[in-house]
Amino acid sequence: MKMGPQLTIDIHTHLGAVRSSYQDVNEEDVSEHADNLVQRMDGFGITKAVLTPLEPWISTDKYMQAAAIYPDRLLSACSIIPRPIEFARKEIHRYSDEGCRALVLDERSYHPADPATMALVEEAVDNQLALFLHNHEMTVDTITFIDRISQIHEDGKFVVLHMGSLFGFHNLIPLMQRENIWLETSVTLIKLVESPLRVFLDALVQDVGVRRLVFGSDHFTDYADLMAALNMMNLNIETSKVIRELNAKQILGL
Repeated sequence: MKMGPQLTIDIHTHLGAVRSSYQDVNEEDVSEHADNLVQRMDGFGITKAVLTPLEPWISTDKYMQAAAIYPDRLLSACSIIPRPIEFARKEIHRYSDEGCRALVLDERSYHPADPATMALVEEAVDNQLALFLHNHEMTVDTITFIDRISQIHEDGKFVVLHMGSLFGFHNLIPLMQRENIWLETSVTLIKLVESPLRVFLDALVQDVGVRRLVFGSDHFTDYADLMAALNMMNLNIETSKVIRELNAKQILGL
């Protein structure tokens, strides 16, 4: 198996021949897409990847089916809508028992102030699942929610996908001193390293270090651009490894 010079864990990606965050794969094509992803992973030294469903658009059960084909290479998160809460509780226990590593909350299917959302977060933490927050906009309500759950659940592991977006990223910096919050690199890092907003990234790395950043791709077509973006951050081997591998191991309990 061909591996790159630095091994990497991809903490957030989707299946599919082309990028489409909200397009599910056909049942009969799950195996083919899993094969294709693992082949691309091999070319970039990606040792493991976490498939990130988005219910009701992308099926958790299909992603778990794909992960079962390559149990040493692919893991799956689960996506659960908080209401009705009793059904959501049953689902999170089922998925946890079946080996899911994280719960995904997508901005279109939950409200930060909903008590059912808070109850589901508690269930995730109790079941030792990381929480992936999928938001395209970092509203005041969302930031307040992240602030609150990270204080209530100090033993939780909270990952903001896409770093909170290019224009939302800097609003999360005040929370980055917390030991239980990480920013996942997909989509945003590629834009950020060549943006005037790069100053916020440099300030985060200087003040907190790289321990709050974790590698994720969203789709394998971005592997080359993400590796280039990491190179543009002028990291040494040790700090690069923290982003590429060690943070993901901590979050996923590997």
